Amino acid sequence: MARGLVPRGKNYLYHSGRIKIVRLKHTLIAIILVTVLVAVSASGCLTSTNNSTSSGGAVLAAEPTGGNWKPFVLNSSDAIRSLPPPSQGSAQSNQDLNELKALQLNRTAAVNESIAYWNNGSVVRWNEIARSLVIKHNTSAPMASRVYALLSVAQYDALVSAWNNKYTYNRSSPHDIDQSIQPAVQTTSDPAYPSDHGAVAGASAAVLSYLYPNETAWLAKQAAADEESRLAAGVNFRSDITAGNAIGVTVAQDVIKRAKNDGSNVTWNGTVPTGPGKWFSTASPPQPPLLPNWGNVTPWLLNQSAMIMPPAPPPYGSAQFNASLQEVKQIANNRTAEQMQIAQFWDDGAGTSTPPGHWNQIGCDLIQSYNLNELRAARTLALMNTASMDAGICCWKAKYDYWYLRPIQADPTVKTVFATPNFPSYTSGHSDFSGAAAGVLSYVFPKEQSQLQAQAQQASLSRLYAGIHYRFDCDQGLKVGSEVAQRAIQRGEQDGSPQ
Repeated sequence: MARGLVPRGKNYLYHSGRIKIVRLKHTLIAIILVTVLVAVSASGCLTSTNNSTSSGGAVLAAEPTGGNWKPFVLNSSDAIRSLPPPSQGSAQSNQDLNELKALQLNRTAAVNESIAYWNNGSVVRWNEIARSLVIKHNTSAPMASRVYALLSVAQYDALVSAWNNKYTYNRSSPHDIDQSIQPAVQTTSDPAYPSDHGAVAGASAAVLSYLYPNETAWLAKQAAADEESRLAAGVNFRSDITAGNAIGVTVAQDVIKRAKNDGSNVTWNGTVPTGPGKWFSTASPPQPPLLPNWGNVTPWLLNQSAMIMPPAPPPYGSAQFNASLQEVKQIANNRTAEQMQIAQFWDDGAGTSTPPGHWNQIGCDLIQSYNLNELRAARTLALMNTASMDAGICCWKAKYDYWYLRPIQADPTVKTVFATPNFPSYTSGHSDFSGAAAGVLSYVFPKEQSQLQAQAQQASLSRLYAGIHYRFDCDQGLKVGSEVAQRAIQRGEQDGSPQ
């Protein structure tokens, strides 16, 4: 059990038996918040899927058990204990109230726009930010899957901890304390302290700054914008935000510690095998293969010693291989407009959010469509993104166990839609990622299952239509991804959430 210490002048958290000190900035001007948000929107860097403003004053359903859900990296849901909130009537409490009253008088059109932007979901907005950074920095698909997994795990664990503290302290919302405070957006009946947006912003900015250190200053501005929007909306006090941010930053440090030891940065010192049926680089000039060690990265849901692996591919030159290659060539020579469109739609190559990012977008759209709260949004993406990353690890292990040649390497006359990726063929990464993501999302959104499975099948077949994979690459990749999804679902069924 965690316990709290209350020294003056600093923000302390008691975390898993040790003290961590987090110094936090306080006053940030609302005008700066708006300027940052307008600049982000104008840049086109972030894609908004829903910018509607919720009706103010309405109360959404509470999540009273959320503080007992099973975290990923924290030892327990009560591993972090925030300081108690300022007592009602204290100088700090009065200062919090006066700040909100002043901000309430300055809700200009620009301020309301920023409130609406972040109110569509802190978890969703930060996943948009992550996708924008993956695009900007040309992050590869396996590395991108790790970005999304680390981010969503940090968000989820931070929110579980925040919820545990919410129901420990049971602090009322600003409006319930002083009815002159009129919230600009819908509120929940969950306690306000600590702030869920503060927890998400603190965790997200810290994890993404670790992954993209050159973006640290920009990410800090986004965190400030997210947090300040809740003050302007009148749904959180400054002390709620401060406590939430401190939880998020603390959780992020545990996630980053795990990331530093997950094996993703291990240098490959091997050699590319040669011989009939073996992959070789078709890049000009030839390039080293992409991430040959990725199959050894530490997974989230699986055991490294017992990964989910496909059976061996058909022997090169066998009747099954020849038939599969002929199918690729037949499609390539007679590619329909629809097949071309499908291949291009699911391309997700360099300079995009990658296949895991494509599914991240699909997941975020469903979260918004079903109006999930922050905690449930984070849980959904944590399960999906960890499954996607683990499916990618399984895929990459198979790729470099078999070093299987691509169709164009077996027959240079195969016409591909785009350049063949610079790594072995078996299995299809798109298929692994899609099978995992669609499986998890089908569990969370069962009414969408048929559509999600159709999307996964289409994403998988897109690689056959593009001429860069055999059908058995796609079929086995989907199967492995679906099996990984079952591990995520098993976790979800045991995490304490009333799914």
